Amino acid sequence: MNIMKQFVLGRRLVGGWALEQGATLDDAAAIRLAESLAERDWLSPRAADDLDLSLLSFLVLETAHRYYVQADKALKTCQSEEGRTLYPAAMLPERLADLAATLRFYNGAPAMAPSLPANGLASLQSLTNTLFAVIAAQFPEHMAEVHAQVMRAEVAEAVRAGFARTAAHVPVYSPTHLEFMGAVDKTRCIFAPSGKYWGARDYDPARGFDANVRQFGEDLFRFMTVARKEKFKGLAFRLPASFSRSVERLAETTATLLEGLNRIDPAGSRCLERVDDKPGWKFEWAGETMFLTAFGVCYPEDHPRNPYGFDYTYFFFQPDFVLRNHPGLIDGKEEISRQRILASFRKDGMDYDNAGKEAEHARYLRPMAADGPAVAWWEYLPARQVVEEPLPAAV
Repeated sequence: MNIMKQFVLGRRLVGGWALEQGATLDDAAAIRLAESLAERDWLSPRAADDLDLSLLSFLVLETAHRYYVQADKALKTCQSEEGRTLYPAAMLPERLADLAATLRFYNGAPAMAPSLPANGLASLQSLTNTLFAVIAAQFPEHMAEVHAQVMRAEVAEAVRAGFARTAAHVPVYSPTHLEFMGAVDKTRCIFAPSGKYWGARDYDPARGFDANVRQFGEDLFRFMTVARKEKFKGLAFRLPASFSRSVERLAETTATLLEGLNRIDPAGSRCLERVDDKPGWKFEWAGETMFLTAFGVCYPEDHPRNPYGFDYTYFFFQPDFVLRNHPGLIDGKEEISRQRILASFRKDGMDYDNAGKEAEHARYLRPMAADGPAVAWWEYLPARQVVEEPLPAAV
């Protein structure tokens, strides 16, 4: 198996194994592990089953799993003579320190600000690939059986004992994410399976709607910070099924959710004051525009917005800075891609129609019938709900 395949397969295997073993990392635990490993002497010879080496591979692959890292060109030549020179073991302490620095930037929820934070740190995409390339170049015996060496009881025990996760919510291991990925596997959208997604914290009925919106806002800000650098595609937010028992209820939920987010928008956008049925409007948050897809239990199983058998309401947020850079939507290919997606749904009897829905936000929700009129969710915005005052009593 070539190194690129070992990386991609290992990322999936190790993530699933870590979840089963109760040995998953969060950013804080991964930082501690990276800093601990950076202090080791990597210039000494190591056996294939050396525990530190296995922990290093675990850190790389589990982090790659949590951040949906893809294999890149660093892995194509790392085992060649040139690669052994380009990726020396002496590089490990510095790259592990870089990994810790980037994870520290992502750790927790960055304080919400008028714009997304930027920095010159290396991406986890680059760092995990580079670290895996060093392992492959300098420790070929370990690499030959890397998956087996990582997924052994000794490694899980060492992680649980010394680098235990403390965060209750890790997006890729969250119930929302795991369930949403089940829907992604079933969707007829031809581009969905290749996307990089996270799940937000679940809606907590005991906290009230506004508190849940604020919590989601924190998750959204963190996601967007990560998405800009790591090229994520979208964030899923899961609410109880009662929020989408009918199309009208889903429209009301959409309006209330967006209004709540708008009230806490760190950039102070007043975009909801301008929304109508005209094309060109965008929902703005933290200085960025985005698209929203709503899924509800009101829709039957053969409807494209059915949540694929899961008894929940879902909202899926996609920042334009990632969505609009998708290969299928640039260089004049957007309409062709949309027709391909429509054809894929239509083939399985899940038609939808964009006639009368030229405005992008008219597609946040879908009518029950494929050719039905757009669902004007904006008419449910709290500011537009006029309550008539009773006439004063005659005197």
